[in-house]
Amino acid sequence: GIGEYTTGFHEDPFYPCSFFFWMDMLGTASTAFEIAFLYGSDALLAETTVDPMILRTARIAKTAARAGRFLKITKCFQIMVTRQAKPTRQHDTARQLSTKLTLALSTKVSLLTILLVILVPTFKIGQYPEEDLSMKGWGRQLEQSYRDAYDTLQADLTLSETAKFAEVVEEMMVFYRSVTYFPYRLQGYQEDVIVANRSARILGAGLLKSRAAPVRRQNIRKQFAPECLLLRADCNSEGLAAVYFNFERSNRVEAGMEMLVSCFVILVMAVMTSDLSHTVDRLVVKPLERMLGTVREIASTIMGLFPEHIAASRERDDGDAAETCDETVLLERAFDKLSSLSAIYLQEKAVDDELMEDICDESKGVIVDLMMMERKQRQVVVQKTSTAEKITARATPHAVSSADDLPALPVELPFDKAIVESWALNLLGTTTEEKQKLTTYIFFDSAIGRYTGTRFAQVNLFNTFFGQIASRYNDKLPYHNFTHAVDVLHVVYRLLQLTFAKQWVPDVEMYALLVAALAHDIGHPGRTNPFLVEVGHELALKYNDASPLENMHCATLFDILSNSSTDIFKNLAAEGYKRARKVCVGTILHTDNALHFDMVKDLAKAYEVSTEHCERQALNGDDLLPLYRVDVLKKDSLLYLKLFLHLSDVSNPLRPFDICKPWAWCVLEEFFDQGDEEKRLGIPVGMLHDRDVVNKPGSQHGFINFLVAPLVFATIRIFPCLHPLAHQMAVNLQEWRNIWAAEVRPEAEALAKKDSDVKKATAIAEEFRARCSQVSRSSVMMNSISSHSNMSLSLSALDSPRPSFR
Repeated sequence: GIGEYTTGFHEDPFYPCSFFFWMDMLGTASTAFEIAFLYGSDALLAETTVDPMILRTARIAKTAARAGRFLKITKCFQIMVTRQAKPTRQHDTARQLSTKLTLALSTKVSLLTILLVILVPTFKIGQYPEEDLSMKGWGRQLEQSYRDAYDTLQADLTLSETAKFAEVVEEMMVFYRSVTYFPYRLQGYQEDVIVANRSARILGAGLLKSRAAPVRRQNIRKQFAPECLLLRADCNSEGLAAVYFNFERSNRVEAGMEMLVSCFVILVMAVMTSDLSHTVDRLVVKPLERMLGTVREIASTIMGLFPEHIAASRERDDGDAAETCDETVLLERAFDKLSSLSAIYLQEKAVDDELMEDICDESKGVIVDLMMMERKQRQVVVQKTSTAEKITARATPHAVSSADDLPALPVELPFDKAIVESWALNLLGTTTEEKQKLTTYIFFDSAIGRYTGTRFAQVNLFNTFFGQIASRYNDKLPYHNFTHAVDVLHVVYRLLQLTFAKQWVPDVEMYALLVAALAHDIGHPGRTNPFLVEVGHELALKYNDASPLENMHCATLFDILSNSSTDIFKNLAAEGYKRARKVCVGTILHTDNALHFDMVKDLAKAYEVSTEHCERQALNGDDLLPLYRVDVLKKDSLLYLKLFLHLSDVSNPLRPFDICKPWAWCVLEEFFDQGDEEKRLGIPVGMLHDRDVVNKPGSQHGFINFLVAPLVFATIRIFPCLHPLAHQMAVNLQEWRNIWAAEVRPEAEALAKKDSDVKKATAIAEEFRARCSQVSRSSVMMNSISSHSNMSLSLSALDSPRPSFR
C-alpha cells in the first residue's frame, strides 16, 4: 500500500484525492478485516438476527475496493515499463493529452467494473442459505422430538433410555448430507436427564460429537428453537436450545466465486483499457503529434528568418519548457507566436522606413500586428479622400504647432506650482481666468502638455475652444459646473503623470483624454439619468434611456469640434482623429455610474490575469518594468483611460479632507435640489435626495465605502504607485465617521459597524503601502530583472504581499 501511494504521488500530479486514491484508501482499510483470518478466530459470531444481505453487501464493497487496487498495480507496472523509454520533446506534450484521456477513460471503465462486481453476486439472491427455511424447521422438529422422548420416559417408568430423539437427529444428518453445510453441535439437548426423580437418558446429542467445528466463528450459524416445549436448565425463559451449523465449506466456495468474478472483471478491464488506449493513440495522439511536428518545423523556419526577434524570448521559453503545459495552451501559444512573428516579418518587408518611423512615433508601444492594421486603414482613408480641403484637414499626423503659436513659457499660474503638482489644489471659488490659466498650463506647458496640446493645437484656437466649453456649463449648479470640469481635468492630469502614461499611452490618446475630462459634464442640467428617464425628458427619449447625459455630453463636445474655429482636433491625421474620438466617447460614456461596478469587475479581471506583473511592479518603484508596461498597461490602455476619467469624476474622497468636505456639500446640495423637484412632481424621491431625511456625513461614509473604495482598491492593485490615495480615503472615511457620530450619537452597534468599515479600509491601505515599501529591499534584484524583460520570475520568491480585499 505504501509503495502504491508513493508511486502515485510521484508519477501522477492528479493522484491526490482522485478516484484511484480513494479506492486505494478503501482497499487498504479493508485489509484490517482480514487480520482474524491470519492470526486466529477472535471474530464476532454471525448471529441469525443479522440480515445476510447486509453481510453480503459489505463483502461485495470490499471486493470492489480490491478490484480498484488491482488496477493500480497494473498502472504501477506500466509506469515502470514505460519509464525505460521516455518520449522525445516533440511528442511529450501530446503524450500528456493521451495520459489525461486515458485517465478519464480508465476511471469510467473502473466505475463500470465496480458496478459489475456489485451486480454479479446479486444473482445469487434466492439461493441457499438466504431462503433456506429447513434450519428453522429442524429447530422446531428437534424441540418437539425431545419433548416426546421425555414424555415417553415419564409415561413408562421402566424405561431408562429412549432413542426417539436420536432417530430425528439421524434424519437431520442425512438431510444435510447433500449440501455444503451441516449441523455439528446441539445445545440444550442433554442426554442425561432426571425423570420422575430417577436418572434416564435421551439419546441423540452425542451423534454430532464426531462432526468437526469450524475454525473461524464467522462460519458458524446458530439456529435457535422457536420455543421451549420442555422447560429445563438450558432451555427456559432466559435462553433457548439451539443447533450449530458449519458453513465453512459453503463460505469458501462463495469466496472462491467472488475471486473468480474479480479476476474476470479485471481481465475484462485490462482488455478494454488496452483497446481504448489503442483507439486514443490511433485517433488522437498520432495525428496530434504530426500536427505539432509540422507547427514546430514551421516555427523553426520562421524563427530562422529573423533571429534578432527571438533571442529576447529564449529565456522565457526555456523556463516554460520545464513546466507541465496543457496541450491546448501549447497550441494557443504556438499559433500566437507564429502570428506575431509573421506580422513582424510582413511589416519589415512591406513598410518603407519613412512611414515606419512615423508609425512608431505616433503609436509607441502598440503591438506589431495593430501597426499593420493601422497602415492598411490609413491607406484606405487616403484613397477615399477626394478633395484637397479634406486632405489638408487631416493630412499631417500629430502636426506640431509652430513656435509663434506656442504660449509664452512658462504659463503664469495663479497657484503655486507645487500645489498644482499635488492633490492639495482647491479650485472652489476660483475665477474663470484662473481656471483658464490652469487649463492652458496642463495642455501646453506641463510635462504632459509638451506631448499633447503643444503638438496638436494652437493656443489661439484652444482658447476659443475653451471659451465654448466653459459657456456650455451651467455655473449656477452647485456641483456639475465648469469648476468641477477643470477639477476633474487636473485629477486626470495627475493620474497620467503618476502612472508614467507617456510610456504606455500614445500622445494622441492622452490629448483626447484631457479634452474628454474638460468636456465630460458639458451641458449638465443638474439632474441624474434616472430622473430624466422617470420624467420622460427629451434626452432620455433621444438616447432610449441609455446613459442620456453621457451621450449628450459626447454629442455636445463633437458639435463644438465640428466648427473649424473650435476644432482642436483639426491637425490630427484621419486615423489619429478616429482614435481621439474613440477615447473621448468611450471615456465620457463610462462616467455613467450605472457602469461603475462593471468597471470594477473589469479591473479585477485585468489584475487576475496579470497578478505577477503587477506585484513585481509594486516592488520596482517608479521605473516601469517592460513586461508590466507591455502585457498590462498597453494591453488594456483604453480600459485604464476610462478608469482615469471615471476615478477623477468621483475623486473628491481622495483629496485632503478640507477639500473633500466642501465638494461633498456641493454634491449633496445638487441632490437635494433634485429631491425638491421630485417632491413637487410627485415622483419617487431618490434615497440621497431628501434633504429632510439624509444625514450628510452618513451618506458620505456610504458613498466611500460602497462605491469609491472598491474602485480605488481595484485601481491600486494594477497601479501600485497610487497607493497614497487609499490612505487619504481611509483618513477621510474616519473623519466622516467622527462627524456622523457627533451629530447622530448612534447606538453602539451602529457605531461598531462604521468603525469596522474604517478599520478595514485602513488595513487595506496599509497593505498597499507595505506592498510598495519593499522597494528598497528588492531594488537590486528588480533592476536585474528589468534588464531581462522576458525573464520568468516567481512572485513567491520575492515574498510580496497581495492585498486581500477582493
